[in-house]
Amino acid sequence: MALSRVPGDEDLFVGGIFTLRRKTALENTGITHIVSVLKYDFKDFEDWEKYEHLSIEVDDVDDENLLADFERTGKFIEGALKSGGGVLVHCAMGKSRSVTVVIAYLLRQNPQHTVASALSLIRESRPIAEPNDGFMAQLELYKEMGCPRDIDGQPTYQRWLYQREVSLALAAGMAPDRVRFEDEEVQDAQGGGGKELELRCRKCRRTLATTPYLITHLPNATAPTQTSMLSHPTTRPNLPPPPTHTACTHHFLHPLSWMRPALEQGILNGRLECPNPKCEAQIGRYAWQGMRCSCGVWVCPAFSLQKGRIDEITKRGSSSNVRAPGKDALGAANVRALDEATAEGLGIRLPPGMRGKENL
Repeated sequence: MALSRVPGDEDLFVGGIFTLRRKTALENTGITHIVSVLKYDFKDFEDWEKYEHLSIEVDDVDDENLLADFERTGKFIEGALKSGGGVLVHCAMGKSRSVTVVIAYLLRQNPQHTVASALSLIRESRPIAEPNDGFMAQLELYKEMGCPRDIDGQPTYQRWLYQREVSLALAAGMAPDRVRFEDEEVQDAQGGGGKELELRCRKCRRTLATTPYLITHLPNATAPTQTSMLSHPTTRPNLPPPPTHTACTHHFLHPLSWMRPALEQGILNGRLECPNPKCEAQIGRYAWQGMRCSCGVWVCPAFSLQKGRIDEITKRGSSSNVRAPGKDALGAANVRALDEATAEGLGIRLPPGMRGKENL
């Protein structure tokens, strides 16, 4: 199974490195362009100058970044086929790296394809096709991003790169060298509408986080186990607010700029304090190596706000409301702030002179 033609109307082939020594087969199939997806010195191959060649030097390991080259390989293959040429994409065995590049090309050219359907198509002629798990995850991310022509410019891709940095640092037992604060980064486009959750310090009412920066997790039905782990998806920052679960005593967030004094100390874990210099109440904790929520889910890395130290305000819609402690526990000044926030959440415009009054 040295050379396999991908089913379809294009002269696109997948193979292993030994295919390059079969000069007759290459000529008979009309190969004019070759994509090599491995680290290799090709100086010993005869008639190498006959082919247009693109070399992508990667290893067949889960943590190799092949996603960064999908546009480069896709553009090369597309140009070769449009010029009437034939393209061979090969790696060592024609099983993982080369198949990954071909799947990426199929996704790029055919929006109706999924990663699974593209792989199934290739397996019709090459049953051994099997990208490693890391490459499969990268293909899913590529599809999720819409197969962009500018991969580097995608916030989703940048978050993915950053998560890799964090994982490498944690593997070495250290906090990452840099912190990506989500509220300082370009966000993915997202539709409006629906309810939004705002989290505020219970003591001073300072806003701490809103819906785009919350991380959802679902409580486990069973008792907590070491396998109940969620490595929070930095590639999906704009998720709906976590549902209210009595089992959960924390909200988990992406890193935000007000956490800078704590996170840039380079310590693996510590406390989070309200950024209001007149308050500085302890409102949560962070742990780069992760922490388990009271519901049993392990979140890694974890930046959490303790529900008992914050208020949750739901905005938009007639059902907007404020979840807060009783007025006796707030004090007069905070009661006024809470009442104003409640009125605004309900869409009520306060008349002139009403702000700052004791009661609505």
